[in-house]
Amino acid sequence: MSERVVCFDTSILVKFLTPDEQEDAVTRLVDRALQEGARLVAPAWAWAELGSVLLKKVRMGLLEITEATQLWTACQDLPIEYVESPSLRRRAWEIARRLDLPTLYDAGFFACTELAAAGTGTPAEFWTADTALLRQLGNRKPAYVRSLRDDLPAPRS
Repeated sequence: MSERVVCFDTSILVKFLTPDEQEDAVTRLVDRALQEGARLVAPAWAWAELGSVLLKKVRMGLLEITEATQLWTACQDLPIEYVESPSLRRRAWEIARRLDLPTLYDAGFFACTELAAAGTGTPAEFWTADTALLRQLGNRKPAYVRSLRDDLPAPRS
């Protein structure tokens, strides 16, 4: 079992689950974390955010409701530990203020990543495909924040 803590933001999970947005790099990234038994974490509201994206795709005509329902079910089958605590809320607020983030959504993912690994000595990774977030962070990007431009696991042969 891996000691690694991994948090995927909604942009990664949408790309992983949605056929029209799938990228080889995302599939490799998520599959590798699953195969290695990484501890997958997300803030407690992340399931609602992902479901909202799927429903929006239905309203826009990008997905049929039956397909969105199948993707929703697949998302529920992922072994993600949804985290909620007063310390997560406090830490998210601190992170948002320190990094000058306009909302608590991204800060909540960061706080979840930090707190899941806190005191364990285990490495933590937060993965995003959100280029606007990465631009906004600039050189203030925490070390655990990774993007699809970072080194990804090589394809297994």
